[in-house]
Amino acid sequence: MASLQMLPNLGTAEEDVLFVEWLRAPGATIARGQPLATVETLKAAFEIESEHDGVLLRPLVAAGERVSLQRPVAVIGAVGEIVDEAWLAAALGSGRAKAAAPAAPAVVLPAPFAGGALAPVAPAARARARELGLDITQVAGTGPQGLVRVADVDRHHAGAAPVAAEGHLDAEFVAFVRRDPAAFAALGSEFKLALYRRHGGKIGRDCRLASGAVLLCERLVLGDGAVIGRDSVLEVGELVAGALLHFGARCKVRCRKATFGDNAFFTDDIEVGGGGAFEPEAELVVGSHGFVGEHVHLNPCRKLTIGDEVVISRNAVVMTHSFGPSWLRGYPSRFAPVTIGDAAQLGIGAVLFPGVDIGAGAVVLSGSSVVTAVPPGRLFGGVPAEDLKAAAQVLSADEVAGRARALVVEFARQLGLRGRRVRCEESGDAVHVRVTTEAGEHALEFTPVVAAMPAALGALRERVVVAVAFAEEWFLATPVDVTAIALEPPRVRGPLAELAAAFREFLRKRGVRLQPRTWAYRGGWL
Repeated sequence: MASLQMLPNLGTAEEDVLFVEWLRAPGATIARGQPLATVETLKAAFEIESEHDGVLLRPLVAAGERVSLQRPVAVIGAVGEIVDEAWLAAALGSGRAKAAAPAAPAVVLPAPFAGGALAPVAPAARARARELGLDITQVAGTGPQGLVRVADVDRHHAGAAPVAAEGHLDAEFVAFVRRDPAAFAALGSEFKLALYRRHGGKIGRDCRLASGAVLLCERLVLGDGAVIGRDSVLEVGELVAGALLHFGARCKVRCRKATFGDNAFFTDDIEVGGGGAFEPEAELVVGSHGFVGEHVHLNPCRKLTIGDEVVISRNAVVMTHSFGPSWLRGYPSRFAPVTIGDAAQLGIGAVLFPGVDIGAGAVVLSGSSVVTAVPPGRLFGGVPAEDLKAAAQVLSADEVAGRARALVVEFARQLGLRGRRVRCEESGDAVHVRVTTEAGEHALEFTPVVAAMPAALGALRERVVVAVAFAEEWFLATPVDVTAIALEPPRVRGPLAELAAAFREFLRKRGVRLQPRTWAYRGGWL
């Protein structure tokens, strides 16, 4: 029996919303709960789900029309049912549906704006615009009622100049969020992200803003997979981040401008800001694949540059300005940028003072205070910190191979401690690890050098071949059912099933980061 599909209450204060697009054509089959149409409020776009099983017998509104909440928008029933004006009048008066609000007159909106309203945009076109980094409000539609479609977006992109600075948020929206940031932070993740996107932010896929998290920005660019943890507040004039940016819970970030590379990982309770956080030279630049521990304080009153793969241990402090009694009376006072080079490490509770330059690969011991430049590759320690020795040992090829072999053996032991059925066999320089699961056998083989394709091992769910070095032609020709992991230089090729992903995470925690580096462990055996 035919039934009326109502426009549901969307939780908006508006009396009517813009009907954007039908997602099903008349006569199309639809099940209860499947998307039927798209509507748009002043703050977000919504997909309307079907309330009934059947076919779409008759749409009652058109794209571009403003529709009152709880108004009938369609008739859904069985194939061949007759839906005419007499049936519709009877249905509205029979009590099977709420009385329809007076139909709003159809409104034809020229693209992109008419009277301050956004022209209707097809969901696929909106997604395409985000993919290309375009402002959808600048794309004129040529479909019915000025509807913006994918073809319109592609045509605009082909003829448009590159966007100089994408992600600028609408000023009124920014002011709205700032008026009551706690209320905005309490919204759900998807709703918050939709609002940021709707008002100009460029946000990638699979991002998440946890409960209590809010971004107070004028410009916002987030790469795929970015996560902002519970009750974290990022108040940054311009926030630009690559893929997999991660802030844990209760982080407080205040800065005029902050840029983050891929996979920059900040744990819980981190503070960025302090005095001068919004001065003209206040800028934080963080490279890729680094780690910042709990209760770290970073003070970018002047430019603070942190390179790739930098580790800043918990409770460390990095200052770009000092504060105290009068400089005119002889007391020290300094405002100066700080640079931390690639692959450097700050120990627990280490302190860097203004103007310090930490060289690439250098290590500052826990509890040390650094007031002078640290050359690349050196180990500094003490208060004030002094040059002690080289930060890393020089290893022979045999020593590297021995350490790699020991890593594989320890990996097998760790899997066993976690309850995995593991068999580890050592033979000379080689190690063979087998893990038995309900899904089948997983094998990991280690030898120092792989010069040719190892012999087949029979039916396996997963096969991982690990070596310090591979013959390049073999590595590039790795079979599709084999994962090859080279340790020097570190890189991976092939599928990442359970064993390979666990070993990659095991290596990452020991400072061995495989290329491609932009990867996050989503949980598994470790």
